Amino acid sequence: INDDEDMLISREEFRKAMETVGVEQANADKLFDRFDPDGSGQLDKEEFFAYAAKGTGDFWGLFNRGLAAAENEMDNVLNVFKSWDKDGDGKISREELERVLVLLNPSFTKKDMSLIMKAADRNKDGVIDFEEFAQWLKEGPPKKRKGK
Repeated sequence: INDDEDMLISREEFRKAMETVGVEQANADKLFDRFDPDGSGQLDKEEFFAYAAKGTGDFWGLFNRGLAAAENEMDNVLNVFKSWDKDGDGKISREELERVLVLLNPSFTKKDMSLIMKAADRNKDGVIDFEEFAQWLKEGPPKKRKGK
């Protein structure tokens, strides 16, 4: 996220990072503001660690607000899919998904990752194609079972 290695993350650096995973600028700004309580326009080490510990909180809300605001929801879903599919092969691999999830919420665990992959990868081929991705976004977060 930190482009200039100055130990601070500017609003612009944060926006750029969020844009790479399909988060609209307005939503990125709201998220940034939540973790920049002093209003400096920079996330210092402590503020970034607070973000890393809490992450986006409402991961699904970020996307659903952006999708709902779009005039053509399917075009927006396709754009998000393309931004997550870094190698452009038409599929989101486990590594590509992990890159996005860790950027959005640095405290994501391997268990969280497995739950999301299991929920999204309907045909169990180890990757998420566009159809699976669109269905996954539509359905929302996987439900955690009680007692596990």
